Amino acid sequence: MKTVSVALYFVLLKTRAAAFLTRLPRLKKMNAAIFFLLFSVQYLFAQDIILNNPSLEGVRGQVKAPPGWLVSLNTPDIQPGVLGITQSPSEGISYVGLHSGKEALEGIAQEVNLQARRTYSMSFDLAYAPLYIFKACYGQLAIYGSNSPTAPAELLWKSVQFYHTDWKRYTAEFKTPGSFRYIILVAYVSSECSQSDYGCALLMDNLSAAIREVPQVTLEVLSTCIGASNGRINAVVTGVAHFCTYEWKPGGQTTPSISNLAKGNYEVIVTSDNGTKATASAVIRDTDLKSEVSTVASGCYGDNKNQIILKTTGGIPPYQYYLNDESHASYTPVFQDLRPGNYRVKVKDEHGCTENFGNIKLAEPLPLNIASVDVTGTSCSSTVDGKIVLNLTGGTEPYAYRLETGEWQSDNVLRGLSPGVYYYQVKDKNNCGVKGNAAIIQNIRDCAVFVPTAFSPNGDGQNDLFRPKIHDDVHDYHLDVFTRWGQTVFSTNSPDGAWDGLFKGQILPTATYVWVLLYTDSKQQARKQTGTVMLIH
Repeated sequence: MKTVSVALYFVLLKTRAAAFLTRLPRLKKMNAAIFFLLFSVQYLFAQDIILNNPSLEGVRGQVKAPPGWLVSLNTPDIQPGVLGITQSPSEGISYVGLHSGKEALEGIAQEVNLQARRTYSMSFDLAYAPLYIFKACYGQLAIYGSNSPTAPAELLWKSVQFYHTDWKRYTAEFKTPGSFRYIILVAYVSSECSQSDYGCALLMDNLSAAIREVPQVTLEVLSTCIGASNGRINAVVTGVAHFCTYEWKPGGQTTPSISNLAKGNYEVIVTSDNGTKATASAVIRDTDLKSEVSTVASGCYGDNKNQIILKTTGGIPPYQYYLNDESHASYTPVFQDLRPGNYRVKVKDEHGCTENFGNIKLAEPLPLNIASVDVTGTSCSSTVDGKIVLNLTGGTEPYAYRLETGEWQSDNVLRGLSPGVYYYQVKDKNNCGVKGNAAIIQNIRDCAVFVPTAFSPNGDGQNDLFRPKIHDDVHDYHLDVFTRWGQTVFSTNSPDGAWDGLFKGQILPTATYVWVLLYTDSKQQARKQTGTVMLIH
């Protein structure tokens, strides 16, 4: 609060108190001393800035400022009666006249010590003086903050351009970006009238007794849960030391905080006991609590290492997680070591908003099993071509296979085996494994390839296919079958390939057909065999 003399200060208090009692007759019954004490305490703790000589009373004359004010810029005047101004004061016996041109602004200043980042309000009566010796464009008042009484620094507020010659009341409300020792009131000249030597002329009187602080209101908003009415708004008031009252819309509540709010728009009007008001609005929205659920299955059947993982955003952390309606919450968004089955999860934030997820299915892979083992002994007495074929079910593909002493392979056929017992291992993508063993026998017979001379593809299960009997470890195998006119009716590169007597889906007639067989035997000798075969129905 600005420092003023004790005598002047208490004169102001008595004047304001008397006026207050006049407006409120019922308070006259109060003890005068008690009332005056209470009224004084209000002003002692208020942070409003008391203005010296707000009525601008003084001895009329040119280049003068009223007592308590400073000549800030050029040649302000105390009116009326100077330079042809005859307007009667709006209050008291005098007022200030300001007439600014493009290169000569006029203004008065007072030390007020505005605080940084505050909002202030002050009022005054203004009138336009069109013939202040010279013709002026309009009236327009500007308020500056400065740390020098003669150098306007920061434009805090300016009025509209006005043309009324009678007194009208204006109220300026402005925010201070920094601290300023002085306030400067200036007749403002805009660019559109900058060519006039005397662009702006105004008369000013009856300033408010104080520059009043205006409440600055910040609203703290808590969203409501979806489908509920548990939103909350708290009004935080700064910038004033006064007692404030509150009025909320809709609802009419008069407390700084309101609760049990549904989704919607809300407004509060904050009124300081110095008469200033501030309005703020807020929107209560549905909570933005949102979770994403993912699962991780056990790698192997029977591990019981399934997981439920939640990723939660929004709402008010920390989040609480409940599995299958358990009464105790977990603050960790991962449930581990779960058995296969269906699960439920509830997510709850600090505001009590919840999300529910049901039918979360956890399933492990089927057991990894060896469905069948096909063993083929050596082809003949002198070969090493035994093989083990492993057929798997369950687990997670791809599979891998190996003999205990060998490298892992993707082929399910273990080849090139000599007679003996072999131990094998298989595993799936998750390293789930199973073991087994099989015996390779040696076929004691000559190494050769025998080709039958007839077959009967009649579907009786006997001799239905034409296929050479291979008792050798052969490779580079190729078999062709022709009609007697040289047309190819069957061809294969696989020793397991067999002809069923069909050609292009049609059964061929009974006849003799020519075949040619090429291969390399176990002694790495290239062989060619030819002959005929009778197809019999």
